Amino acid sequence: VESILEQLLSGLRDSDTVVRWSSAKGIGRITNRLPLELADDVVGGAVDLLAPDEQASAWHGGCLALAELARRGLLLPARLPEVLPRVVSALHYDVPRGTTSVGTHVRDAACYVCWAFARAFDAAVMAPHVAQLAQSLLVVVTFDREVNVRRAASAAFQENVGRQGSFPHGIEIVTRADYFALGSRPNAYLRVAPFLASLEEYRPMLLRHLLEVKSRHWDESVRLLAAQAAARAAPLAPEWTVEVMLPALCKRALSLDLKERTGAV
Repeated sequence: VESILEQLLSGLRDSDTVVRWSSAKGIGRITNRLPLELADDVVGGAVDLLAPDEQASAWHGGCLALAELARRGLLLPARLPEVLPRVVSALHYDVPRGTTSVGTHVRDAACYVCWAFARAFDAAVMAPHVAQLAQSLLVVVTFDREVNVRRAASAAFQENVGRQGSFPHGIEIVTRADYFALGSRPNAYLRVAPFLASLEEYRPMLLRHLLEVKSRHWDESVRLLAAQAAARAAPLAPEWTVEVMLPALCKRALSLDLKERTGAV
């Protein structure tokens, strides 16, 4: 069994998506029949794949394995403080490669993990992590470049609202940020995002993401939408805009990096 699990864990790094998916499924089914101590070791092996020095394929395989383990009840609540920050990093995984980037499949798999969390844990277990999870998911819901990732994040958020019941303004958000509203990127940026920014619990995270990530994004169309979204959302936080956003943008306007300069302007 040990050698089989070792082979499956190595399969999570494979360059072929089908191999990673099959390995994750196999790990979930085999681990379900192991003693608790050994099962937790397997969970640790999957968590270790979500590391900065790992390739995108390893992040994708690790997320798939964690989702399969979580939905089978094999990811123990004691692991959540360690796992959740790595899953949040996976939600925003985007590595530029020339004129494009790698990471869409990783972000999609991270949404699957968040969906599995909703089904695996009681509301009392998830309560300390609700704020971090809700804010991170809504950033993806509104600002991700890819429509399938925005919709996957929305499905994960909806599942958590329905099963956990403690996400602030959950029902109101689900009705506004639905499957069809997120199908258009401009609609997500210019209508859904300002609505979410009007909610005090989510405003700081959304504005910081616009400033730190999307205003210097590799895609010019995303930078333009980020500027338009900031123009609609920033007036809701005038002090932060004057003291933090504007000085940062003025500094970037002189940057040698063309993406930063055009995004700031």
